[in-house]
Amino acid sequence: MKVLLTGASGLVGTDLRPFLSNTYDEILLTSRSRILDLRPNERYEQGDITDADFVDSLLKQVDGAIHLAGMVGPNYSFEEVMAPNVTGTYNLFHAAHRYGVKHIVNASSHHALGFHRRGTQLDNLTTPRADSYYGISKAFGEILASYFADKFGLNILTIRIGYVGEKAIDERRMRTWCSPRDLAQLVHIGLSTPDLGNRLVYGVSNNPGSFFDNSSAEEIGYKPMDNSLDFLADPKLRDAVPNPNLAEDMFIGGYFASGGMDKDVLAHLLAKNKEETK
Repeated sequence: MKVLLTGASGLVGTDLRPFLSNTYDEILLTSRSRILDLRPNERYEQGDITDADFVDSLLKQVDGAIHLAGMVGPNYSFEEVMAPNVTGTYNLFHAAHRYGVKHIVNASSHHALGFHRRGTQLDNLTTPRADSYYGISKAFGEILASYFADKFGLNILTIRIGYVGEKAIDERRMRTWCSPRDLAQLVHIGLSTPDLGNRLVYGVSNNPGSFFDNSSAEEIGYKPMDNSLDFLADPKLRDAVPNPNLAEDMFIGGYFASGGMDKDVLAHLLAKNKEETK
């Protein structure tokens, strides 16, 4: 199977590449940044997914696609995320439909629902409450995936990714952490499951106090192999709890939600939370 990986030079793409290389016949990597450390079954084409002709040229060459490319961060403006995260995602789905690429793994984010309060169990049916323009762009991608699956018969696994990294670096990320090999397992399920249609899952490992009910992933065979407790940046995190006096500890999205919040809204929120937790 020949697979396209967009955003291949990013943190998640870099972590995924070894697992993809061991699984697929050929991986076509693309990003705006150059990649020089190619494995024997990897090829690289530099470009921008906002260029529809460039995306068309990529989808002509592959059997499946893993879409990671986009701007990631809490402080990007709408204008900054619009082209790569919205137009770029549309370009990829449209090209996949045009050239008969039936299987896509689409990277969404838990920041698409980052304004949900901690303590609320969230699943694949939970309504988005984006915490940033980045989160809004990912919620758009989820809607676009459902449209292309329902309208044109594409099989799209959208993964609301938590935090991918070598270590869980704080209390919140201990709940949202996903190991690269667990994410690679989800990717393989998305690219190999027939008649998947539109499916939404969470990209998280088997973590303590997880924010998410990931039954939707388990239904299609996901069995996470890793637990964030075995990959803590600091062993003291094992006993860490959220601080009720910090706005960022109230929300699933952490500082993506609390950062830049209107001061009056933030003050009211903190006062209300203090009253509720007396």
